[in-house]
Amino acid sequence: MTTPKSILRPQIKKLIRQIPQASLDHQSQLILDALKPALQPHLSVACFMDMGRGEVRTLPIISHLFEAHKRVYLPRCTDTKTSGHPVLRGGVDSHPHLTFHEMRNMAQVEALKPQGKYQLLEPPLEEPHPHPPKLDVVLVPGVAFCVKTGARMGHGAGFYDDFIHRTLQKHGKRPLLVGLALQEQVVPHVPTELHDHHMDAIVCGDGTIHWIGNNH
Repeated sequence: MTTPKSILRPQIKKLIRQIPQASLDHQSQLILDALKPALQPHLSVACFMDMGRGEVRTLPIISHLFEAHKRVYLPRCTDTKTSGHPVLRGGVDSHPHLTFHEMRNMAQVEALKPQGKYQLLEPPLEEPHPHPPKLDVVLVPGVAFCVKTGARMGHGAGFYDDFIHRTLQKHGKRPLLVGLALQEQVVPHVPTELHDHHMDAIVCGDGTIHWIGNNH
């Protein structure tokens, strides 16, 4: 019997909020160690700012990206009414989506302030709102991941699936999608819907990297 998203999401969120700090730091280091060789051939990489608890620590990852001379992008939450970008969902006048912004250096990242309705650390507003950049890799957050299928369950707003859709429309291909998963976020099965994009690889908190299908 498959656990529906409505039950699985709060179960995993509760579990990851209880991860001890030492475990979070240790798992985050193992994820970074596994990521380094995987990212080596790629130039432009999008990451995300972690929420401080229950999520892979991303500042060390971002710091490594700058040290490795990558072009680094971070997301900002907006909506189509604010950005003027096309509405991609039926039956609504506006819906949430992400814009990705290039960061110049680590100091700029460390100076980011909480903003928006989620009070996330985000890049400042750029106008016009940037369309999807041509990225080689997107490091994707999530609530739960399946390493066998690459299925991912996010927080439910559809930000990343929408961004991949926009990227496909603009560039005709999608970047490599790499999910970052603490051990507690790896589950045997993640229910998916038609609009859900699967990961090409998932890097886990035990230091393993799982390539899905023929994407390695």
